[in-house]
Amino acid sequence: MRRLAAVRDSNTLGLWNHVQTAPVLGIVALVLDQLTKLLVRETLMTGESIPHDACVRITHVVNPGILFGAPASPLVSLLLPLAMILVALGLYWRFHRTESTLLNVGTGLFVGGTMGNLLDRIIYGHVTDFVEVVSSGGDVSTVFNLADLCIIVGIIILEAFLIRHIIRLIMQKGLRYNPMKPAVDRLIRRRHPRAKD
Repeated sequence: MRRLAAVRDSNTLGLWNHVQTAPVLGIVALVLDQLTKLLVRETLMTGESIPHDACVRITHVVNPGILFGAPASPLVSLLLPLAMILVALGLYWRFHRTESTLLNVGTGLFVGGTMGNLLDRIIYGHVTDFVEVVSSGGDVSTVFNLADLCIIVGIIILEAFLIRHIIRLIMQKGLRYNPMKPAVDRLIRRRHPRAKD
């Protein structure tokens, strides 16, 4: 009896720790992003770089747009990240019972990074970027921040999770199985309750 209770407690604790991966990782990504941006704002003037001639350098840049400096209106730069966070959280809610490490890590990084940039836009009206990568000729440069990296890595991990999930479904149900069909059928039944399968 005690052994059964101990096993149940250890399983519950393990599940609890696993489920908490996404929010904890999201908070860590958000805090590290904000700390690095604060350090850059406090130590460098806007446009200042260290070192000056390196291919990869720290440059204080103000970005009024979205990811990697892509131009966007202030409204879009606020609403698009919010929509992306809702989509990621919806995906997490839908699949969290799979207890997938890919899902937890991808969601945590993506939401934490997106929140980091969103917080900048709300407080300052722009995002602080600071990692500058300059091409060998010096003509092309990309400037980003830790939040941008978290967003990109999070998207890649979430895509890997979805691809793996679809492959598993197809392997379980056969090569003719279409993973989109159940969702489409549910949508049709909602709009047309009398429609036959």
